Amino acid sequence: MSGLTLLLVLLSALAHASWNLAGKKASPTLGYFCLASWWGFLLGLPAVLLLAWPLLSALTAPIWGWLVLTGLCQCLYLWGLANAYQRGELSALYPLIRSSPLILLLIGSLWLGTAERISTQAVVGIVLIVGGCFFLPMQRFSDWQWRNYLNQATLFALLAATATAGYSLVDDIATRAIRELPEHNMSHAGIALVYVVLQAGTASVWTSLAMLLPGERAQFKALPIAWHSSLFTGVMMLVTYALVVWAMAYASDVSYVVALRQVSIPIGVGLGIALLGERMSGPKLLGVSIVVSGLVLVVLG
Repeated sequence: MSGLTLLLVLLSALAHASWNLAGKKASPTLGYFCLASWWGFLLGLPAVLLLAWPLLSALTAPIWGWLVLTGLCQCLYLWGLANAYQRGELSALYPLIRSSPLILLLIGSLWLGTAERISTQAVVGIVLIVGGCFFLPMQRFSDWQWRNYLNQATLFALLAATATAGYSLVDDIATRAIRELPEHNMSHAGIALVYVVLQAGTASVWTSLAMLLPGERAQFKALPIAWHSSLFTGVMMLVTYALVVWAMAYASDVSYVVALRQVSIPIGVGLGIALLGERMSGPKLLGVSIVVSGLVLVVLG
């Protein structure tokens, strides 16, 4: 893995943990994340229209289809994220949401016939990352019972994780298609910025449609006006994923990028404990240690 890829993903992980903390502290509802998505799209759109109109006009119907699909996956991710954070702790749920897509992406790589791009060492690292996350919801080692995982918070966390795997695969396919367009003359960073702004737009539309659901509409009406927090979250969401899409251009397989993003797990656990007053426990410490060991294997692999 190149030094540039490593740097981009590390910066993305820091940004991702930061906006998840902001969302958890402010108001973990779909309405909040819908507002944040609109902030990201509206702030980024003028730059895209001014600087990348030739690229926009060259996008094919399949690429626009991928953008609609990734927006739906983003909506499901934000809905799962909001509902999980309403029901559980950041330090327990954040690692589950971040790590579970790795297994799904490995399965996807096998299905797409690209598994040979992933080394055995990296596969071991991915298994360690996911395995370490099973310890994180536990306060004591004697808490190892399936009922600790069979609850609504975990269900919504897994929905968010599945949606993450979905948009990761879609975005890798879509951005590869954009880079192959003969009309484009933009850098990988420019393509990443254009793509995530368009993705924020389709996600904003999907989340706005979801706000028509009675329960979500009621929550949105009761939502306190959190302009500063939602603005910060929207900008950081955009920056976070622009860095990830940029890194995808240099990775042999999207699984490497998604695996390395799990460095945000120890960051998220630390922020939950330091800033939200969540408890540190022996299982959490062991789980984070296992995750970090898996990350090292992925980087070296």
